[in-house]
Amino acid sequence: MERLIQLAQQLGRQIAQHERTTLLAQAQKQVNQDTQAGQLIREYQQHTQKIYQLEQEKKPIEVDDKRKLQEIEQQISTHEKLKELTKRQVDFVEMMQKVKKAIDEQLPSL
Repeated sequence: MERLIQLAQQLGRQIAQHERTTLLAQAQKQVNQDTQAGQLIREYQQHTQKIYQLEQEKKPIEVDDKRKLQEIEQQISTHEKLKELTKRQVDFVEMMQKVKKAIDEQLPSL
């Protein structure tokens, strides 16, 4: 078992050093340093929480609330640093899915 843990740690280090991981970290850092990006993310989270709460309470979601959410989503989708972060997140998730698939392929059917 100890050998498996060592191999997993080696794999973790390799993933941490991979270009996709590095680029993701850089993109996240850029977003964290951008006050406009941070504000957009907070607005989006607050507004989606408001809509979720209305849904849970079975209250109507007003047209203005839907419009506001669409506006925020549009601003997020056109913000360069947020677009870059999204691209890097997709690349990283793809890599991790391939790693998991490679591991899964080596396991016997249980």
